[in-house]
Amino acid sequence: MAGAPRANVLTYHNDNFRTGLNTNETILTPANVNSSTFGKLFTYNVDGYVFAQPLYVSGVVVPGQGIHNLLYVATEHNSVYALEADSNKWFTNGVVWKVNFGPAAITPTNAFGNRYNGGQYTDITNEVGITGTPVIDLGRGTLFVDAFTREASGFIHRLHALNITNGSEQLHSPVVVAASIAGTAVDSVGGIITFSAMQQIQRSALTLAGDTLYIAYSGYADTDPFHGWILGYDETSLQIKPGYVFNTTPNATSAFGPNAAEAGIWMGGGGICVDANTNLYFQTGNGTFTATNGSGGTEYGDSIMRLSTTNGLKVADYFTPWEQATLALNDTDLGSGAPMLVPDLPGTNAHLLVGGGKSGKFYVVNRDQLTSNNTHYNATGNTDAILQTFTNLPGRFMTGPAYFNGAVYYSSWNDKMKSYAISNGVLSKTPTSTGPRTFAFPGCTPVLSASGTNNGIAWSTAFSAPAVLTAYNATNVTAEIYNSAQAAGNRDALANGVKFASPMVANGKVYAGAQFAVSVFGLTNPSLNWKTFHFGNNATNSAIAGDFADPDGDGIVNLLEYALASDPTVASPGNSLSAAVVGGHCQVSFNRNASATDLVYVLEASPDLAAWTTALTYTSASGWVSFGAASATEGPPSALPPDQAVKATVDFGTPPATAQFVRLRIHR
Repeated sequence: MAGAPRANVLTYHNDNFRTGLNTNETILTPANVNSSTFGKLFTYNVDGYVFAQPLYVSGVVVPGQGIHNLLYVATEHNSVYALEADSNKWFTNGVVWKVNFGPAAITPTNAFGNRYNGGQYTDITNEVGITGTPVIDLGRGTLFVDAFTREASGFIHRLHALNITNGSEQLHSPVVVAASIAGTAVDSVGGIITFSAMQQIQRSALTLAGDTLYIAYSGYADTDPFHGWILGYDETSLQIKPGYVFNTTPNATSAFGPNAAEAGIWMGGGGICVDANTNLYFQTGNGTFTATNGSGGTEYGDSIMRLSTTNGLKVADYFTPWEQATLALNDTDLGSGAPMLVPDLPGTNAHLLVGGGKSGKFYVVNRDQLTSNNTHYNATGNTDAILQTFTNLPGRFMTGPAYFNGAVYYSSWNDKMKSYAISNGVLSKTPTSTGPRTFAFPGCTPVLSASGTNNGIAWSTAFSAPAVLTAYNATNVTAEIYNSAQAAGNRDALANGVKFASPMVANGKVYAGAQFAVSVFGLTNPSLNWKTFHFGNNATNSAIAGDFADPDGDGIVNLLEYALASDPTVASPGNSLSAAVVGGHCQVSFNRNASATDLVYVLEASPDLAAWTTALTYTSASGWVSFGAASATEGPPSALPPDQAVKATVDFGTPPATAQFVRLRIHR
């Protein structure tokens, strides 16, 4: 199990299909995720609400500080944090670096988004700064993020490209978001529509496809005029590529009424989907629609879109529900939800897309041709020319689905998590299993963790005060195997929730954002964590994983392998003690496992191997404690948890005139 690849989470919902699936999770299983063995390990307090999904990079070499797994968190206060993903004991309370991009827009406000609520914008309270999930290009070591600031000159969106190791701005960064496109819409001047930062919220997740960074925008609380925009940036120069500006309603004139244009791209925080040919898929909200079949119309309100990206952004296909006019009139837009591309299937309908909206319907379409006979919109009937439409569901879809092992996981507002099996290129007409919890507004956005096709767990976060992290066995979601309200004394309690929050799972940990906080969950017993990583399903088999078992036959029992951060499945001499005289001082060195926080290390000295005196002890709570002249220093970690080796060097001072023996004892 220790040889399994470590997970990185570089984009919203793990991949550009937006499946929410991590198949490299070898530690967390349905057997050990329960309130007895799993829970909240610690919480990072941050300076704003966390609407953006946290991201994760394994094995980042921090200059002078060793190798670490890092968690990247963006807040509405316009800050980005790099945090130690496994422990808040490293660095300064776990913070590797933090950058802030300037003043966020304080809310409530009447300066923007003032269509509803007595002229006050209240959709995102306290402040609006970073809302959409950033994206990381691991090869370039760069995190891309859009920040919204209120400055003396007005409201500004800026694109920042940050070095993931230290938070510094990369070459050409930052740039002010500015764009224009030809059109005759209500806000056009001289046949040109100009992007207005004050009118456009950056809600959906940023997307990388090839060397192009895509950023999508919608409107603040439907306050006109606004459009759906997609801007495609060259990720090296941070300049918009020629032909890579798309507007969903460029020719919506005042003839279309007081709410002409619109059709924003926000998707409950979801991201644009990208297929193997770099086509883009997304859903639009309420707005003008003119693209009736064969009309040449250019307005795409309430539609599922596919754009080609060869030599610019062009409409390649679209599907618009037959009741689009009613959706727009009643604010039941399709764009409230996010789409997902199902991984390629065998046989008929090999390429599916699943997505739903506020009408309470969700749709299954063939993404190779979204509608039968390219009947994009049925203007005269009450059916849609797509594979499947699911109706009569309890609530609106304001989130996105997830996928695992031939099943789609989904929940609407005031509905339960449900799984639908895929067979012969379509979803089962009724759920194959249904969870016990009813998720109030806005529903939940599930994510899945598994080891390949085994040990699947469906995770979600309920929006409440406090928020609740929940987990289900993915093979049958009828029972909740864990939730963060189960443990006594509020042991696992989250902070108050934020809308559309999605947890993230990586390498034995679950990360959940909330108001002013990100909480880290995992196995509460570090020894069990280590055993599960190395022995998998045999983690509780004492003959293999017991403290005094030696499964690799190298003479070093598991307790010592654990303490010294060595691999118990590979026979080797291990990381034993070494001694040397350095600068006239006797020094003893060994690797200590910084992840083994349940162990006590005792260094003892003896002149004759009979009488032993304690020189130093180490515990996680107290660190190194000296009982004489000896002292200890440690280097930065040279390996990752759960074998987080740090070199401990113990200085015993000037060597004695007679023999000196040193031994290391380990106990729990």
